Amino acid sequence: MAARTVVVGGALAINGLDESIRGLRKIDAEIPKLITKITRESAKNPVAARARKKWAAQNIQPGRANKAITASGTAKGAAINLRVSAVPTAAAVEFGTHIHYVFGRPFPSKELKRRVFRPWKGNAFTVTPGSSTGYVVQDAIRETLPIVERRWLNEVIKAIDQAVERG
Repeated sequence: MAARTVVVGGALAINGLDESIRGLRKIDAEIPKLITKITRESAKNPVAARARKKWAAQNIQPGRANKAITASGTAKGAAINLRVSAVPTAAAVEFGTHIHYVFGRPFPSKELKRRVFRPWKGNAFTVTPGSSTGYVVQDAIRETLPIVERRWLNEVIKAIDQAVERG
């Protein structure tokens, strides 16, 4: 069977991960569960936390960040989810909008122009530092990706070493 490339988080490509996991199951059946846990935690802690801080910094419904940004993971990859169904304004907070000012009359004699969402940046994700898409989740991924990659690799190697020593 040919080795398959598995992409984790849009940037970390792992050649032959499926075959490696199958081989590790022979050593210890708990290894895939440990890798899944490590993958989920590696995305959940630094990336989701950073994205929630960025959301709160925009001062647009800051209390809804925990509900809108969630982390998940499997043995093959991690994901940061932007739950637009739970928080309808999540897409506008992440990508901006074309109409980002609201006009109103708080006082009878004055008209108020206030910013609600940032300007539209687009939604094509790239890992390139300085990329212009995304204000919250995509920006947090770009900032924390090197840290997550190192931490994930170190934790997986440590878990495999412990399993080999036990088995």
